[in-house]
Amino acid sequence: MLEAPLIAGSLVAGALCGAAVLTGFGARVNAATPQLGRLSLTATAAQHLRNIRARLSSDIERAGWGESPERILALAFALSGCLSVLGASTAAAFTAGVATLTGGLGFLAGFGIPMLALRSAIARRRRRLEGELVPLLELFTLELSGGGSAVSALGSVTMQVQGELASDLRRLLIASQVSGSASFETRLNEYAEHLEIAAIGSLATILAASREYGTGAVHGARALATDLRRAQRRELIAHSRRALNHVLLPAAVGVLLPFLGVLMFPAVSALQRNLR
Repeated sequence: MLEAPLIAGSLVAGALCGAAVLTGFGARVNAATPQLGRLSLTATAAQHLRNIRARLSSDIERAGWGESPERILALAFALSGCLSVLGASTAAAFTAGVATLTGGLGFLAGFGIPMLALRSAIARRRRRLEGELVPLLELFTLELSGGGSAVSALGSVTMQVQGELASDLRRLLIASQVSGSASFETRLNEYAEHLEIAAIGSLATILAASREYGTGAVHGARALATDLRRAQRRELIAHSRRALNHVLLPAAVGVLLPFLGVLMFPAVSALQRNLR
């Protein structure tokens, strides 16, 4: 009868002793090694900084800029300081809170302007490369219709076409011909993922299927070029509609409303006299 309480008491006493030992050991470790926590925090911050620099370097490369991440950050800091001082000095006639708020907004705007310019440059370069891809695909289909492999036909087209995309494809073709290196399709797929252009990734898939399974690349390249042409046509129509709205709205406000005011002024004046 007494065995169960004795066993339970022994287990509880052992658990309490073990917890006391572990607690004392953890306290001694924390007290004896305070530098380890600071080193861990420093390593984590350094890793975050490396990740930010790598992301910024990738964005700069996608935008086609020839600047380093350090110079972009230095420009952002300088612009933030200038805008902060300018905003604080402009709002100095008001209260100190308004001046502080304006300085803080200027500091944030100094970082936001370079980032917006970088994103805009990435979008412009992506649209430019997509525009260069369509005629290159059309020439590629014409070259394939004459016979030969898909990679050799693409190499012949890139030698005849001038442009940033053609030069990049030539560089990838030359790099893939080195023994022991990755294939051209793999490099082209990585290039498409880096630039975030799905059409180039589709071209890499077409070339890989043609090389591995012997399927014809003509129909796939022609269909891809047709889809890109249709997408460009839809984008052009949408852009023309937006431009028309940007023209008609100011014209309606600046021309039509004053004209209606001049036209309706005699009728409104006569109605006002009759009401009196």
